[in-house]
Amino acid sequence: MSNPFHDVDESTWLDVIHKMDEVYSKLIQDEIELEKKNAELQQAYQELQNAHERLKYAQMQLLHSEKLASLGQLVAGVAHELNNPISFVLGNAHALRKYCHRLQRYLGAVHAKVPLADLQALRTSLRIDPLLQDLPSLIDGTLEGAQRTADIVHGLKRFSAVDKEEMADFDLVEVINRALHWVQKGLVSPFELHWNPTGPVPVWGCAAQIQQVMMNLLQNAFDATQRAEPAQIWIGVVSTQARATVTVRDNGKGIPPEHLPRVFDPFFTTKPVGQGTGLGLSISYGIVEQHQGRLRVQNHPDGGAEFQLELPRFPS
Repeated sequence: MSNPFHDVDESTWLDVIHKMDEVYSKLIQDEIELEKKNAELQQAYQELQNAHERLKYAQMQLLHSEKLASLGQLVAGVAHELNNPISFVLGNAHALRKYCHRLQRYLGAVHAKVPLADLQALRTSLRIDPLLQDLPSLIDGTLEGAQRTADIVHGLKRFSAVDKEEMADFDLVEVINRALHWVQKGLVSPFELHWNPTGPVPVWGCAAQIQQVMMNLLQNAFDATQRAEPAQIWIGVVSTQARATVTVRDNGKGIPPEHLPRVFDPFFTTKPVGQGTGLGLSISYGIVEQHQGRLRVQNHPDGGAEFQLELPRFPS
């Protein structure tokens, strides 16, 4: 069999070798470029990761700042509520101090072996028997007032703390009641509340974050009813097997149609300067999205605005 390359001259071989060298050099250069692009891609990915972490941290700080802003609105109401049990404890402490002095005087006479007739007269004048009957209720009342004060302080610490993102089952009705409890502390004007929960509604998520969302929706509703007579708020919960929906409606003036698309935009607010950050609803919207839920707003046909908060009942 003849060799097919026998008749190929030397110049042709040199051309082939030269072209192979060019191809090889091109492959080497492409590999270098690929490694360079890969390094740039890894750097861009790392920068994106860092930016994502910074964004998450900024969001957490915004959420905490919004909570502290809400907390500031509640200070007056909380101070009033703290004043009641503290005043009660203080009054009881003064009474206990007087009782202590009377008991010390009577026991001193007992240890001094004062004659029985004189001791009985002293017992009557110091009202020792009524004192002893009054002591248990006085002590119980003092403990109750102190516990009530401790509960309020504990609740404030829990509310103002930066929440851990712990996702679990929680009762939506209980969260709504807690949000109502805190928002009502900062209110001055009376209002009519239409809220008739029928039982627990378990949902999935972070209870503290959803409580913050509910507080924001409720505070906005109460603010919208300041000039309504009478001011009224409606809260409703409807649940299916997969989702639960909370509606918060007020009888205020409603939201101008041109503002509806911007309600959840950061820093957008229709409140006067100094009375709103414009972050509450935006942060709430982000929280609900993280919970794989939906937050919507519309004007109710009977007047006022209506917010709808929809949450999953089970993790997806």
